[in-house]
Amino acid sequence: MSLPPELRVLCFQLSSTPAADLPRLTPTLSRHVLQCQIPLSSPAGNAAKADAPASSVLVHKLKTQLSTLLNGKSSEGRFTAVVLIKAVVEVGGWEILRGAESWVRGLLSILGKPESTAVKELCIIALTKIYCMTHPYQTLVREITTPTLPAFITSCLNLISSKSSSKTVDVPSSLRETIFRSFSMLLPCHTTIYRPFISQIRLATRPFLAPTLSDDLFVPQSLKESSQRLHVLLHRTAPKNAGGDEWGKAVRDLVQAVHGTADHVFRAVIENWESTANYSSKAVDVNQPLNGGGKAVEDLPPWTGIHAGTERITGMLEILAGYFRSETSAPVAIPLGSIVDMVMRMLSIAVPSSLAESLNGHGAARLHPAIDRDERDGLWSGLPQIYVAALQLINTIAERMEQAFLPISQSCLDQLAWVFPFGRHSPTFRLTAYNLAAKALLCIGQSFGKSQVGKLSGIIRSCCKDLHSADPNFNNVGIAESAAKKSKAQLEGSNHNADTFLSTAIAMPRGELLEPTELVTAAGELLPLLLSRIPQRFLDISLRSLIERTAILTHNKGAMLASILNPFVGKNGKAMTSILPHLTREFGDDDVVEILLRPRMPLLPSKSTQRFAEEGVQEGSEDEEMDVYCEPDSREGDISPAAPFLPGTAAVAAHPGLGPFANSPDAEGSHPESAVFGSNGPHDSSFSITTSLPKTLGAPVKDYSAPQNQTDVDMDQNDESSGDESVHLTMQLDTDSESDE
Repeated sequence: MSLPPELRVLCFQLSSTPAADLPRLTPTLSRHVLQCQIPLSSPAGNAAKADAPASSVLVHKLKTQLSTLLNGKSSEGRFTAVVLIKAVVEVGGWEILRGAESWVRGLLSILGKPESTAVKELCIIALTKIYCMTHPYQTLVREITTPTLPAFITSCLNLISSKSSSKTVDVPSSLRETIFRSFSMLLPCHTTIYRPFISQIRLATRPFLAPTLSDDLFVPQSLKESSQRLHVLLHRTAPKNAGGDEWGKAVRDLVQAVHGTADHVFRAVIENWESTANYSSKAVDVNQPLNGGGKAVEDLPPWTGIHAGTERITGMLEILAGYFRSETSAPVAIPLGSIVDMVMRMLSIAVPSSLAESLNGHGAARLHPAIDRDERDGLWSGLPQIYVAALQLINTIAERMEQAFLPISQSCLDQLAWVFPFGRHSPTFRLTAYNLAAKALLCIGQSFGKSQVGKLSGIIRSCCKDLHSADPNFNNVGIAESAAKKSKAQLEGSNHNADTFLSTAIAMPRGELLEPTELVTAAGELLPLLLSRIPQRFLDISLRSLIERTAILTHNKGAMLASILNPFVGKNGKAMTSILPHLTREFGDDDVVEILLRPRMPLLPSKSTQRFAEEGVQEGSEDEEMDVYCEPDSREGDISPAAPFLPGTAAVAAHPGLGPFANSPDAEGSHPESAVFGSNGPHDSSFSITTSLPKTLGAPVKDYSAPQNQTDVDMDQNDESSGDESVHLTMQLDTDSESDE
């Protein structure tokens, strides 16, 4: 195989182009490196005889040119060398890594020079890539990583650490973020090397874990996330068999810190919350300005003001959620009771309003008379952020614990239903609430009673409303109705403004559909669970009609299938009309819909196959009656062998009295239960094709050859019905025509 021309072009351009012009050619040179994988990754002895000398010469020349640029005096040349070294190492693999020690030391020297921030960030990225690629090879770890990694950690900490706090702002946030991300990748692989630097890393990440408005610097969201990720990994540097204890201690200390901050932030209200984990709230002096934090070296920086306090609580809840997202080096004991107790406290503060009592039947929070109105208003404005952070923590715990989330799912869902009216105006809150409600319904939805189902009415209506707002058909109708009402009100008034008669709302064309947002996606995933995981006998008929109307108009196939597989029966014993016609119209080509429409349709064999099956049945009956040996019919030799369904057809014809397929042992084994949340037994009504279809297939077989009189249910006769049932269209399948055919 001939050498790629890109290797020759690469060497030529590096040698002929001035160093000042190399940054402009760096993207092109990087593409050339990607085309040179074979000569860079192949040993010199394994190359083709004709190309071995040329390949070795060109690869050696490329390495020499990169080393020259890396150690040169030109800043542009060093920039290009760092970029190309990373690309060459990624393409060449072990063949390049075994000789990359000189490059590693050259990159480390750049970190100690007064170089630009961009070059230093590229050096950190290149060194991180080299250290990660050497980890599978113990020889390279001993030769390259172990001798140089401590110097790399020291250089990085020197870049972001300073004895003077005034110089903290001078360090670019991008450089800090790059270093934190590098440490997060390398620390789990080299815990022993990082152990002596833990105290310095804690000090470096401390100002960025939970920043507030009272801090002297601006912290981007990406920098906060990278520092939190590194902070939760520090427990892995503990000595052998002590990582789990360090993890548990860090989580318990953080829970106590959240409680301590909440004692100050929530001083404007008289809490009705009672701890179930033996936590006693500390007395707070209401005559002093609101502040906290910074009392110990290991504490977070001090904060001042109600807005900074709510941000501090939100940041600490995010750190606590990070402990459940990251891996641990040893088994850990989760203080679940303390965490749930703390979350319940965060969700027990109700926003006071005149409608608070009518929203959920509970009174608003009692106010402390010694706190001024400004602090109370700041608390009300920051409570939705605390709600979201607390619910995201529970969501993270549910994802990590999976089936073990069952014991606390009921209390979490009850608290969510209680606090939902106070935070539903926030889209982020609704998104988190829908995700948590879906997880809780998967665990315990089928065990709900009437009172528990009634608590979910607010979440159900909000879910349908969010799906309505995302559909352009609803928007167009709403715009037309609002315009008509507005015109009528304007005509009735005495004074008119000519500009108000001009409609500024623009309806979205029917063909232009926007991509669904995360909120709409979460609501769409929750909608089928409201039909499959909640006992429908306890659901109000108006809510059932609202869910079905939303499923039909938003084309939610999962919710429509769940509605058909979980029919609703009113208090008078009459079943609500099925929405199967709407499902057939929208998804007529779907295999699942075809199974629902024709669940017991027999095979239609060809004439020759049917004749052979009838003859096989007759021969079998003659053998049983005569009990003698019969010569095979001579016509059997004329039958074509290409009939794959002959045995099955004969078996069906010979044994018409077999039980339904769903009741056979093979059928039970062919429908595995959910691997995530387990099985709820034979009454599992979750929307799943494998668990729901046997309910249809196992029903008594009706005689479709005889005409049947089907009567539609008159929804107007139901005392419990409302105007929401008008969406249901009645359609009768003409079985008479099928039988005539």
